[in-house]
Formats: sequence, structure tokens, C-alpha cells
Amino acid sequence: MDESDAEQDMVLIEGRSETIRIVVGVVLAALYAVLALLPMSGFVGAGGITSILSFAVIIAPLFGLLLGPTRGFVFGLIAGILAYVVTLPVGTSVYILLPLTILGPAVAGLFTGLAMRRITKIRGVRLPGPILTALFLAAIIVLYEIPNHSAWWFMTPYMLALIIVLLLQVRSIEFNPDRQGPLRYLQLLPYTFIGAMLDHSMMAMGSVYLLTLEPAVFGFVIFPLMLLERGLAAIVGAMVASVVLGAFRNEVWIKIQVSSAESSV
Repeated sequence: MDESDAEQDMVLIEGRSETIRIVVGVVLAALYAVLALLPMSGFVGAGGITSILSFAVIIAPLFGLLLGPTRGFVFGLIAGILAYVVTLPVGTSVYILLPLTILGPAVAGLFTGLAMRRITKIRGVRLPGPILTALFLAAIIVLYEIPNHSAWWFMTPYMLALIIVLLLQVRSIEFNPDRQGPLRYLQLLPYTFIGAMLDHSMMAMGSVYLLTLEPAVFGFVIFPLMLLERGLAAIVGAMVASVVLGAFRNEVWIKIQVSSAESSV
């Protein structure tokens, strides 16, 4: 095979990988919108349980994990907008009560994608992905604690996510699809947990600064619900991601996404 044939094959492989990546993004966005119609628990507003949280939270961590930061942000944003549209007839969706939640999957896609690699190149600029994600989480923690320090423990899952992200800057986790049993899913659990909390951050900020909920509501009512929802999202998300990564294990974009300490987007 001469050099021109090799270059042509590389273009074909990259084109196929890009097509599959777009298909995965479209499927994730559509699935997120569909699951937005399936209630998981209630959202506690100023007047009690005023809207519904859905099983869409399970999909949110997957945008960045499977697509990287740029495409994760784009398809996450599409997913949030679709979820808002499809839940309009319902009238009790958290996307309607708190529109800032629409940005949740986009934020999760961007910063989870950045956390996947110690160094990410975006348009030739080298960025310490986990550090940027840690800064965002730190900002969320501070913005919550300023008016709600009396219920400081509400931020403990965010603090755990922050610690995990900082550790990922030192040592990234490579996914091994050949592992069996719980270890196969545990490889991805740090990323899906981070993504679940990032998705929640928009809801938290909206609840603090738009709904101005009391600290006691955060600390004693929302906190246990958040642990249940985000824990389930992280666990199920890790299982779904392991299936997808295993199915596309031979694709170039999957290898780059999960098997390198540095990537380009």
C-alpha cells in the first residue's frame, strides 16, 4: 500500500468515526428527552414538591464521557432544549420551573469531557482539563455556601467530586473493556459521578439564587433525595457507558477518548 492509499484509508476511518460519534450524540440527546418524561422523584420548591425530576439524570454524565468536551457540550445543550420542549405539555417539569436546569447536561458534557484527560487540546490550546473542572466545582461550592453555610453538608458530594477531579489531574483512569464483573463498571464510576454532580450544579444554583430556598430545605429535604438520584445516575450511567464503550471498542474515537492521558477535540 503506497502513501496515498494509506492517507485515503485514514480519512475514511476518521470519517466513519466522526459519523458514529454524531450518531451516538443524537441517540443520547433523544434518549435524554424521552427519559425526561419518566418521573424519578419530586423537586422540592418553595411551596413543597412542585415539579418532577426524571430518569434523564442517568444520561447526563454520558455526554462528556462518550463524546468529549466539545461535542458533549453541544449535544448536552441539544438534549436540555429537547427535554424542555417535550415536557412543556406536562407542566410540572423541573425544566419549566427552573429553566437553568436546561444547561445541566451541557455543563456535564463539557466538564466531564475535560476531566477525562489530564491535558486536552482545543484549537491547539493545551488545557489541564481536570483542573478546569475542579475550578468550576469549587465555584459552585462557594456560591452555595455563601448564603447557605448553615446547611454546609449539602455540598459534600460536590466536595467529593472535586477531590476525585484533582486526583484525575495526577493520574487518569483508562477503561479496560476486557475486565469482567463490578470492576468493569467501577472504572467509569468516578467519571459518571462527576458528571452527575455537574448536571446537578445548574439545579442547585437556580434553587439558591432564583428560588432562594431556605438552608434547612437544602440540608434536610433535598440532600437525601440528591444522594439517591445522583448515586443512581452514577451507577446506572457507568453500566450504560461500559456497554457502549465495549461495543465500539475498536473505533478510533473511543480509543482516543478512554485510553490516552492527552486528547484533542
